[in-house]
Amino acid sequence: ELILSQTPDFATPGRPNYFGLIPSPSNYIAPDKRPLSSMSPLIILRNEETSVVNDANEDGSSEVPGDLLMVLGASGGPKIITAVLQVFINFALNSMPLYESVSHPRLHDQLTYHGTAATTYEKDQLLQGPTIEVTQRTKSALSSRGHRLIPVDYTGTVQVVSVDLETGRLTAVSDIRKYGVPAGY
Repeated sequence: ELILSQTPDFATPGRPNYFGLIPSPSNYIAPDKRPLSSMSPLIILRNEETSVVNDANEDGSSEVPGDLLMVLGASGGPKIITAVLQVFINFALNSMPLYESVSHPRLHDQLTYHGTAATTYEKDQLLQGPTIEVTQRTKSALSSRGHRLIPVDYTGTVQVVSVDLETGRLTAVSDIRKYGVPAGY
């Protein structure tokens, strides 16, 4: 099962993959070889200057990890990295609530999209009703900087859990791009 689910991640000579990525000889299927992956789970710890213990750890350091703040990951092939990064930036740097951080429209640039240099932006009519679309202001700003823009209906799916460091309360968000429910097994 595991091998079969990863086989499409390998490149096929002379043919772009499902996501439009041009094949590379370093990612051709071969015995004992693993495919390249965009997997990028992210664990965010709050680093406090007071997080030092008296005894040294096994590696000789005396620091302990800070409190857990957030855990997130995504699915979506080459769009995983940009999806995870944008959700983190929305939450940690732009101070968006967690749900809005995940559901906010996204951009993706993989340098070539089906053989063309382009930046893709999200424009998706969800089955549950709303349309997710990058703002006209953002699209205009990118166009004025020479980006060729292409609308796409999928920019990855993010799942995230955050911890309120004051109350210890957990908040989890499943991306609305997959109906807002976890799809694990």
